[in-house]
Amino acid sequence: MKYLKKYRIPFSGLGLGSHDFEFDIDRAFFDCYEYSIVKDGNLRVQVNLLKQENMMVLQFHITGTVSLQCDVCLADFPAKTDIQERVIVKFTDEDLSENTDEIIVLSKHEHELDIAGLLYEFINVSVPHYSKCSEQGDNITCDPEVLAKLNGLAASQNQEEETSKQTDPRWEALKHIKYN
Repeated sequence: MKYLKKYRIPFSGLGLGSHDFEFDIDRAFFDCYEYSIVKDGNLRVQVNLLKQENMMVLQFHITGTVSLQCDVCLADFPAKTDIQERVIVKFTDEDLSENTDEIIVLSKHEHELDIAGLLYEFINVSVPHYSKCSEQGDNITCDPEVLAKLNGLAASQNQEEETSKQTDPRWEALKHIKYN
């Protein structure tokens, strides 16, 4: 997890006002998370931190590509990503269990903010539920060999369904029952 240390923002020495930070995300970032949906990518993160007396507002803009696997042909393909998120950080000496999706509560004694977990969540949540080369990829189509094989399997499956739809002659007598 030493690799993730570079995704920390030391805010204690910053003056009030707006501050910009930039980070790069690649395969090494995703390797730090064992169960990540995204395994590889080339992303650029721009963070605008607006520091105020008792809080900070962080605007995230994440752009680049992530490597996804097509749910149809199982090929890996690069998918463009453009994510914009906002997080509010409040400073307090009170109960620190108030964290929500958009608001993070830190002690007034903290001096840096670790954004690695936030970046991981933003990227993985933005991945579509259904990935398809031709829909999320840029001028990419599914592998034609795999599609041909899938169409062949679908045709044989339809034939099996048609033969299974023939009714059992023992049920023929029930078709003549009339309902009142």
